[in-house]
Amino acid sequence: MIIFENVKIGLDSIRSNPLRSALTLSGISIGIAAVLYVVILGEVTKSSINERLESLGSNVLMIRPGASRFRGVHTAQNVQNLTWDDSRSINENSTVVHTAVPVLTSSAGVEYRDQNWNGKVTGTTPGYLEVNNLKLTEGQFFTEKEVAARRRVCVLGATVQDELMSGESLLGKSVMINSKRFDVIGLLEAQGENWNSPDDQVYIPLTTAQSRLFGADHLSMILAQIGSSEQYDEALFDIETTLRQSHRLREDQDNDFRVRRQDFFLSTIQETNTELANFIILIALISLVVGGIGIANVMLVSVTERIREIGTRRAIGATRIIIMTQFLVEAMVLGSVGGLLGVMGGFALNYYLVGTELIIPWYWIGYSIVICISVGMIAGFYPAYQAAKMDVIEALRYE
Repeated sequence: MIIFENVKIGLDSIRSNPLRSALTLSGISIGIAAVLYVVILGEVTKSSINERLESLGSNVLMIRPGASRFRGVHTAQNVQNLTWDDSRSINENSTVVHTAVPVLTSSAGVEYRDQNWNGKVTGTTPGYLEVNNLKLTEGQFFTEKEVAARRRVCVLGATVQDELMSGESLLGKSVMINSKRFDVIGLLEAQGENWNSPDDQVYIPLTTAQSRLFGADHLSMILAQIGSSEQYDEALFDIETTLRQSHRLREDQDNDFRVRRQDFFLSTIQETNTELANFIILIALISLVVGGIGIANVMLVSVTERIREIGTRRAIGATRIIIMTQFLVEAMVLGSVGGLLGVMGGFALNYYLVGTELIIPWYWIGYSIVICISVGMIAGFYPAYQAAKMDVIEALRYE
């Protein structure tokens, strides 16, 4: 019953000094709101990245050209040594690589009437669609026959489609890519913002890209799909053996190509986001410390203002433990009320900025309440101790 009475006294103290209480609670509530905002935003981002990782799968290997060398030192420039023949050789020589897809990507300008878009144009083969788990909303992807015939056909990502003709379909119409006319035969489903997003790309047959658009016989990369991630080592051995033989590399020479899992880049982004979120959480926790100092300051003022009250309570039988408990509970009430306001503020902020897709981290809500109560208890300990050790006679004489 004493605890409940002390809680009531603490709430009455907050109500009796609304402005001072509001200023005191602001440090705690802002800190908790900031922590929850960062945590919820991090969870939403992590979920989005995980979905993209699942769509990519860990069974796709990305083979890129290696860096060039000058007098034995790597330079920033990539060599242009991957060819379509390399892709075919991997398909023929490896038993674990289901398909190896050649890719040539370069920048280009796309025009439709008076609308322009500048970005990536990717030349590839029909296998690219399946390897990257892409889906069409309209039309179809180009076929092997269209690749062989070097047809001027293209498939548009969702962002490109929206930029060129918002709200209407470009299927069946013609666009200009680097001043050359291409027929739109397919539109891709939106994948969302992520690394190497297909939404921001235009896809054309590889032969068309090499001979009619970019005038290049090399590849930007080769995508090799394997059965499962457990076959990674075997696939890596097959790829290295095939390409080293194809590129006529001696035993003492390093590989002039690089092999990475396609999900490696998104995993790196996820790790970076986690580190950044932890840094921001640390900054938000510092604001909780500042809020705790505010609570300690308010409680010290409260003790000074209520010296006669303390003397009266001691005179009618309240022990030092009871007095100390009273002020500790008041400080904890301040901390917990600030924490609850911060939780509500954090949810409101995330709902406004993130939307209905926010993920509620219940464990962080629990952590927040515990942290706020702890901050209040630690901040209130010294003022409570000061109140409890007062001499009864001196307290009653205080003016």
